[in-house]
Amino acid sequence: MPNARRQRFSLSAGRARSAVIFGVTIMSIVRVSDLRQQVYDDLRQRIVNGAFPPDTKFQEVALAEELGVSRTPVREALAMLVRDGLLTQMKRGFRFPRRSPRDVLDIIEVGLRLEPYAIRSLTEQLAADERRDLAAESRKEIDDHANDGTFIEAHSRFRRALMRRVRNRVLVEALQQFEDFIHLMRAATLSDPYWRQKSIDGNHRLIDAIEAGDGPAAEAAQIALLEMARDAFLSYLAKTEDWTESQPSN
Repeated sequence: MPNARRQRFSLSAGRARSAVIFGVTIMSIVRVSDLRQQVYDDLRQRIVNGAFPPDTKFQEVALAEELGVSRTPVREALAMLVRDGLLTQMKRGFRFPRRSPRDVLDIIEVGLRLEPYAIRSLTEQLAADERRDLAAESRKEIDDHANDGTFIEAHSRFRRALMRRVRNRVLVEALQQFEDFIHLMRAATLSDPYWRQKSIDGNHRLIDAIEAGDGPAAEAAQIALLEMARDAFLSYLAKTEDWTESQPSN
């Protein structure tokens, strides 16, 4: 597997711990996290942070060896990732879903209906000191990771910071349905210096608008970012075997 790490998870459901109380040894079981969940959490985090190349083939045996576990929790974790839409099953192993241009346009269309409104709402609802704090936090996140391999993960933290401040939680839950796919789009494109710089510039315009309390400008900046993400991923698809449909006509 690419990016192999000799990460070892606990193989037991719990371990014994003893204590002596009034001369009597008392045994207790200290529970550890479900192993399937540990494998799932590890793989999911690495996937959304862009740790795996787009053509990665996920194999039970290789992953079990890498993580130091049996095949069963790996198999179950992979099934959970299929359920999330992050992987798809092949005859032998798993891979990332193949997305067509139509898929991208449909998902971005939904995002364009919801996300700019969410950003405008938080901009207009936050107090001035809250906007200043958010802007300072966001600029640091973006600038500190602009030129290295951690930008995608920093971008994800920046977006989570924004969504935490949206008061309409039903709206946030609706957006979360598409967040994993949109993040995979970023993971596939933001390693390219051209698209990464466009993302950095666009996010700075968004942060400036939020800090100024300018709801319409923040909304417009978010629309531009989503359109940029769409164009970047369509460009990526055109260069890979994932280009499975002809480009849709206008």
